[in-house]
Amino acid sequence: MDLVATLENNDNQAFEGHLNIKTPDGFQSVSGTHIDVQLAPGQRRFVPVKIMYRAKAEAGTSLVEIDLLDKNNNVLQTDTIGQTIKVNNSMRLSARSPMVFINNANDSLTIEVAVSNLGNQNQDVSVVFSIPGLTGERNFFEKKGIVPIQKDSLFSFTFMPSQALLNRHQFTINVAAMRGTDKELFGNLNITAQNISSSRRFQDLEATRQSQYHRRNSVTGSYRTLGNNNSAYQFFGSGGVNLPAGYLFANGNIYKSNHADEAIVSNTYLEYHLDKHQLKIGNIHQSSEISLFGRGAELSIADEDNSLQVGFVDQNFNLIAQDAFMKRGHAFFAKGILGASNPKNFVMGNYIFKEDVMEQAKHHVVGIERAKIFNKEWSMTAKMHAGLSHYHTKNKNEPSVALETRYMGEIGDWKLSGNYYYSTNYFPGNRRGMLQIQQSAFTKISAKHTAYANFNLFDFSPKSHTYVSQMKSKNLRFEAGVNFLNTNNTTLRLGYLHQAESGNSFGDFSGTSRLISLDMSAHRLNQNINWLSPNNKHSVLLTLEEGFSKISGQKKLLPQLKLTSNYSFKWLNSSFTYQYGSFYLSEYSMSQRRTNEEEEFQRLAFTLSINNQFFKNKLSLNSGIGFTKDFTVGQTPSAFINAQYFPHPQYRIYVNSSWYRYDMQNNNYFPAAFSNNTFVVEVGLTVNFKGQALSSGKKGKLTAFVYLDKNANNIFDEGDEVASDYLITINKTTFKTDSNGMISYQSLPYESYQIKPTAQKGWFTSGFTYEVNKYQNEIEIPLHQSGTLYGKIHYDYDPVTVLDFEPKYRGLIFNIHRNGRFIQRVSTNDAGEFVLFLPQGDYQVSLVESSLPTNTYCSELVKDISVKSGQIAKISPFVIEVKERKINIKKFGS
Repeated sequence: MDLVATLENNDNQAFEGHLNIKTPDGFQSVSGTHIDVQLAPGQRRFVPVKIMYRAKAEAGTSLVEIDLLDKNNNVLQTDTIGQTIKVNNSMRLSARSPMVFINNANDSLTIEVAVSNLGNQNQDVSVVFSIPGLTGERNFFEKKGIVPIQKDSLFSFTFMPSQALLNRHQFTINVAAMRGTDKELFGNLNITAQNISSSRRFQDLEATRQSQYHRRNSVTGSYRTLGNNNSAYQFFGSGGVNLPAGYLFANGNIYKSNHADEAIVSNTYLEYHLDKHQLKIGNIHQSSEISLFGRGAELSIADEDNSLQVGFVDQNFNLIAQDAFMKRGHAFFAKGILGASNPKNFVMGNYIFKEDVMEQAKHHVVGIERAKIFNKEWSMTAKMHAGLSHYHTKNKNEPSVALETRYMGEIGDWKLSGNYYYSTNYFPGNRRGMLQIQQSAFTKISAKHTAYANFNLFDFSPKSHTYVSQMKSKNLRFEAGVNFLNTNNTTLRLGYLHQAESGNSFGDFSGTSRLISLDMSAHRLNQNINWLSPNNKHSVLLTLEEGFSKISGQKKLLPQLKLTSNYSFKWLNSSFTYQYGSFYLSEYSMSQRRTNEEEEFQRLAFTLSINNQFFKNKLSLNSGIGFTKDFTVGQTPSAFINAQYFPHPQYRIYVNSSWYRYDMQNNNYFPAAFSNNTFVVEVGLTVNFKGQALSSGKKGKLTAFVYLDKNANNIFDEGDEVASDYLITINKTTFKTDSNGMISYQSLPYESYQIKPTAQKGWFTSGFTYEVNKYQNEIEIPLHQSGTLYGKIHYDYDPVTVLDFEPKYRGLIFNIHRNGRFIQRVSTNDAGEFVLFLPQGDYQVSLVESSLPTNTYCSELVKDISVKSGQIAKISPFVIEVKERKINIKKFGS
């Protein structure tokens, strides 16, 4: 704040006095609090005053007071000026130690975090400690406190680890910090608690967390009823086990109903993974131009960039079916990829042979696919498949082909994407006799307006030499419009749609089995409104389509109207749909088959559902009701309840139930009107087993012998002692040696491991790297006597002239280097001191400047020190100085 005090002596005598500057907390007068002034009779004088405010100045308006006093200290006049400080809510959460160790199972464990208030107002803070491993028990613990401006507060949480946690290699404590009564989240972190042992099995923590969501070790059993007479049992699950080389993974699913003579086993297989190679036996599913399902085997061989996959499939999806092998047909496939590591730039070739028993034909299909990135705007994928089919019924060979391309690109401000596909009528793939064109375009008109256009064409006319099929279906759809974004939390879309449909497979209006041809052309306007409340609790989606259609055989235009609305609030969701008029030929065909009256197709649908958790998330409930009325099923009320209960992290009990009723009494669509009530209920239990991270690589065992090498010859000989209860860190895992000085690390994937340097009880070991490349690995770790390094800090400043600062003793950070290589990091205690053990040698100790308090500096940040075994090396204190005020003097003419 640059102020100017204007003083004018209106008396005929000289004036002598001074200005007294009063500043609130967090403000400081750089010009001093006492400024002497002298004025001659009639003289006007301008006195510059500079006020500085610090980070600890409170938010809001603070008043600076300036008093004018005479030489007898009598106050003659007072003036004030306000300075408004904006609110700063900056907060920081940090862990005192990101990893804590459990040495004794009978001791409590303390977790400490620091909350720093970097803002300018006191903060009410809630710190929540959560232990995910205690699911099923109380696992949220809250600590509250007030953190003053520009201060740090320590929050600690002490607990006794349960036996379930003590049985784990490591577990995590999640910490979240919130401020204010609304509990606004401003920080979260994870602290790892590690159980120290002399023997441990390797565990990849990140892979273990991923395995919670993929390939879990669990088994689920359920019993299901459908109506009064149908019931079924089902068991499914999966799990894996690590092997010395690779791992095995199994997945199973068995289903048996009371109306079936044999059980059905599907999606059941055994996989063996070694590096990037895989062998799979059981149910095989291969997705390509021809989908293959059934019993068989699959082998994949891969390196970093290329892969080859071959397999055989007996086309019976039931793994234990009594049918003869290959009775339902069989298939063989092979696929190779060059550049498999880059999904946007590769070449793939495949071959499929399939014996189709239903179609009485044998198919050979060979294909190639190429993905290419041209630049950052344009990329494309192209496929070509050629087929040759032999039909036994006519002893005829039929060649076929399929082509497809997909692209993405930009032209000016337009973003384009397209998919084009064509296959001949006898192509034996999933998309037989199809022409497909999909084209999309999108551009940004302004900051809140975008335009879009979509064109879709599907022309479907499959043929077969075994089955007579004259089916033809064609559907064209064009849509274009404008999006109006983020207007008062509302998004609006306005568009136009043209739809044309034709086909020859619709039922005759007279109700006979004869098929007829129909075509439709429609034009509609679309409006879409999406609103989200400012607090994100309410959302509304409203869609309206209205227009008309022209259908073959009809002279008049038929109206079309569809209204769809969705509303959600927290755990409540509802939807409503009303449709008048046929939007598709299938709907028009159904409406015209009503014999008593001619009436437009109508549909009414409504749903209301809730989804919420109770009892500290132990119970999850999803329930709802619905009602539908249309020509097909009449009036259909329905309801469902799905509940899951987690009494323990190892178990899950669930109940799924639904009820619906068909009421066709007043419906003339079916010859025989009827009503039907159906109730379905399923009860199941899931058991989760202890998960582990599966590793496809080779694995070995590392055994280390740790001893006190008293004669420093790196050999365990006379006079040396075993080092019991000594901590050794391998990568991020810490071990404590047993009474014989031994540690054991099992199931280690083949790779390099860091035996990290450490010092304890006056003994140390130098860090080194060990390569695990065989099953049994034995090493010795000699410990040598270390020296002690002691250091401290000292503040040197003049309290009168320095800038505002807060002395800091704890938490100043020092880095230790040796020969230019980083060794370790240490921080000061409450007295500003640090002590650590180091091997004999010369070191550089450097103060991390960013850990210093505001407005301070250290002229000598780096110091050298020599450490000798068995001695204490004291380094000279690091002197921390404080920046001084700078006074700007403004001179004014008379």
